[in-house]
Amino acid sequence: MNKKVFLYLLGGCISICTHLSAQNPPITPAWAFGHIAWEDSLNTGQGAMKLVDGYLERDIPVSAVIIDSPWSLAYNDFNWDPKRYPDPKGMINHFKSKDVKVLLWLTGTVNIEGKDTPQQKSETYDYVVTQNYGINHSHPHDWWKGKGVHIDFTNPKATEWWYSQLDKVFIDGVYGWKVDQGEFWFGDFLDTSIGKLSNEQFRPYYYNAMYDYTVKHNPKGIIIARPFSHQGGYAASVEKLNMGWSGDFSGDWKGLKEQIRNIYLSAKRGYGSVACEVGGFFQKRSDKLQFVRYAQFGCMTACMINGGENGAFSNHLPWYHGKDVENIYRYCVSLHDELIPYLFSTVVDAHLTGGSLIRNASFAEESHQVGNALFTKAITSEENTVSFHLPTNGEWIDFWSGKTYAAGSQVTATYPLDRFPLFVKSGSIIPLNITTQITGLGDETMKHRKTILIYPNGISQSLLHLPIDDGITYRDYRVMYDENRKLLTVSGKDEESYTFILKNMPKVNNVKNVSSWKYDKNKKELQIQAKGSELKIQIL
Repeated sequence: MNKKVFLYLLGGCISICTHLSAQNPPITPAWAFGHIAWEDSLNTGQGAMKLVDGYLERDIPVSAVIIDSPWSLAYNDFNWDPKRYPDPKGMINHFKSKDVKVLLWLTGTVNIEGKDTPQQKSETYDYVVTQNYGINHSHPHDWWKGKGVHIDFTNPKATEWWYSQLDKVFIDGVYGWKVDQGEFWFGDFLDTSIGKLSNEQFRPYYYNAMYDYTVKHNPKGIIIARPFSHQGGYAASVEKLNMGWSGDFSGDWKGLKEQIRNIYLSAKRGYGSVACEVGGFFQKRSDKLQFVRYAQFGCMTACMINGGENGAFSNHLPWYHGKDVENIYRYCVSLHDELIPYLFSTVVDAHLTGGSLIRNASFAEESHQVGNALFTKAITSEENTVSFHLPTNGEWIDFWSGKTYAAGSQVTATYPLDRFPLFVKSGSIIPLNITTQITGLGDETMKHRKTILIYPNGISQSLLHLPIDDGITYRDYRVMYDENRKLLTVSGKDEESYTFILKNMPKVNNVKNVSSWKYDKNKKELQIQAKGSELKIQIL
């Protein structure tokens, strides 16, 4: 479908801080910016645990796992298939012990005929029909998982009944849903409890209902659903989608390029957090080069989601392609995880004032900014030499070499397999969460500390919204560095332990009002350890 989209705005929304217009995206929980494994090949409890454990055993972090269809006895009956998942609570507890959240696949349909499940007809089908809880007068219709009735989410009674079904599986350890398309298949125009609606007009009722249920039952919960997708246009509401996923892509260059376009269109519409499906989901599988370039682009989006039916236990696994790719993938995931405080803070800004994590996107050059501080360009062919333009505001520093470029510069460079175009805006203040030395930005000593990366340029200042835990709550910190006065100030509510990393520092003789400091004259990098709520650090 390629029709004009009409989104019903269901009133204003109240953030945890202020009253906002309905078009501002919600805050994405901090954990959801992490690396999500996606099991849709074996579709068993053992398969899901094998997939996640494979990453963790290789020191590749995983924040969540998607349990895709078919996991239930009949589609959307919310009864676990005992053959595929003989001990769902045990599986969920296994993941919980490793701090891995569980996300469950669903659509809004109840089947009379199905496929790939032990039962074709849902035990609730007759009840849904007799209560007239479905769209189109509860007449069944073919869809991609069989034949059934789609719940009418404009009907409050139908929605409350649906919520009672979700209650059966939304237990401790389950943090949300992969909310897939069902409505798409039921016609361009639908009969509902409030009259005839276009398919596009109906969609927000479905996705909003899933979002409302999820965040009410768990404020740290998410729905993963389509923002803009080539598979039907715009779907979920901007203000009630905390992780966008644009749909199913192939793993080749064509799929990567198509996904970039989908993500950029979503960002321009104002979706705050949009994820990358690394390696695609179906059709052609990524080769070694395609997989790496997919991952490098993905680590500069809101979330890296890796799995799917096109080789979840072969070409989707980094170590399938060799130790070099395993190391590159580990680096991408680690860099992405270290950036979570920055990603989170940027999305809080979008929540408060509108906008997206992904900014200044160029469809022609396949490049974008991640917030204000970072810029990247995707590599979407076998050619490792690429040419592109930097943003037209500010100076930009090559993340790898430290070389500085003027605003709007054209860059032509060759990137080996383990590198990709990545630049930092001069003057940036970037909050990080560093727990290892994998990326080289820091090391294990920074664990449990608030790490702030600074690229000095005159007077730099930033209001950072840093997560309190792995959810949506946060505290504000104001950080300022005056390059001329060599004065670093921090203002926060509570006493905190900080590590400051200042780049491009030509010379340092002493640092006052800190716990400790060290200066690397070869790297021109100053590291400072300090503790307090109000800091005034003088560099000499």
